[in-house]
Amino acid sequence: MKKIVLLIGLLSVVVACDKQIMEKPANLIPEDKMVEILTDIAIYQAIDGYDPQKLTTNNVKLNDFIFNKYKVNAKVIETSNKYYASDVEGYKKLYSKVIDNLQEQREVAGVEIEKTTGVKPVDDQ
Repeated sequence: MKKIVLLIGLLSVVVACDKQIMEKPANLIPEDKMVEILTDIAIYQAIDGYDPQKLTTNNVKLNDFIFNKYKVNAKVIETSNKYYASDVEGYKKLYSKVIDNLQEQREVAGVEIEKTTGVKPVDDQ
């Protein structure tokens, strides 16, 4: 009997992991916009990790920047992020798009750096 209960419990977990657990929020950020927001957050965090003074000097605050650019607040982003994260495979695809965006922006920045300085950026990937 214990084995049957354990098997049913295990099957429930496997089936639950295959589906979105969270109900779709009413104010869900569309996936393409969420990718853009997560890309901007990643860039902000990279700048903050590399040169936090740059953000302070220019008075750039993440919540204000995101709200002004996308007209969404931190709570909506958090709720949407939890929703997308509840589907692990879908979230991997979403983050793959974020990584692609970051790579594209890195290449554009590299071209600009080369144009303005004459120095080709090192590709450290």
